[in-house]
Amino acid sequence: MTVNKAEAMLEKEKEWIKRYAEYASEILTIQNAIKGASGLFNECEPLYVYSSVSRATNKNITFDLRYRGQSVADIIYKNGELYLKTKKNTYNFYKIEGGWEKEWNSKEAKLFRSAFTKYPCRNDEGKKNEEHRFESALLTELSKEKGNDKILKYIQPVRLAKSRFQMPTPFKASKGKPVYAKHKGGGIDLLCRTKHGSKNILNIFELKDEYENPINVLHQAVIYSVFIHKLLKTPEVGSSGWWKLFGFGKVPDTTKPLRINAVVAMPKDEKNDKCFAKEEINVDGGIIQLHYFYFSLPTDKDKIESIETSLF
Repeated sequence: MTVNKAEAMLEKEKEWIKRYAEYASEILTIQNAIKGASGLFNECEPLYVYSSVSRATNKNITFDLRYRGQSVADIIYKNGELYLKTKKNTYNFYKIEGGWEKEWNSKEAKLFRSAFTKYPCRNDEGKKNEEHRFESALLTELSKEKGNDKILKYIQPVRLAKSRFQMPTPFKASKGKPVYAKHKGGGIDLLCRTKHGSKNILNIFELKDEYENPINVLHQAVIYSVFIHKLLKTPEVGSSGWWKLFGFGKVPDTTKPLRINAVVAMPKDEKNDKCFAKEEINVDGGIIQLHYFYFSLPTDKDKIESIETSLF
């Protein structure tokens, strides 16, 4: 029922086709410039660089600098120079003053960045930001390139011009039901590729910061999966461009069924359910396969310690 409703909305509301075609075209046109700008600075733990479709299609090249998943500053490239623009009231408990823009290599900018490496991780901001912290820690773990250093091999997050990002959708689905919201839809928590032999498969992760009924959470992941399936199967939207942006070397045979994994991700709990693992849902000639991804992350660290998943 959820799949049918989401498909019907995408058939009825056609505005997303032109909009996402323009997104892909604009990003592909400017992505070399974005990569060039990102090459002017190094990403240093615990600060990570994020982008977005709206930033990538903006006239000015900007990046979002985040700490534990929370935005703390913008990186701006203009007139051939790099700048750091901090946010007001940024992490006051670190005694960091925000609300200014300085050249990237200025004394003030260097002190700002170094402050986050000098202080230990703290949870003073409260539980409201736990999901951001979990997301950041998962991206850090899954982004590792050396297999011996990874808890889970054969998986990589999809990046936008080398930066972390959340793929937008035209759906609001937080209550497990599709609501068409045009450009105000929700973003996919983690969009990743897994490699099964010679096949690369997209994975739509829906992340929660505490135990929830995984079946309810999967409704949201499935709704977003329906959109990605439709996006990649719609020639008018320039779907080949999105295949390229999602990191595929070549466009797969689109006459064959497209498989996407819908994944519920949440901390390990004695109630974690696994009975739905690898169940399949048919969607317009394709398949959405259900998976779980349970992890442990200590409150005093930002490093994933263990993972239980049905992905492999």
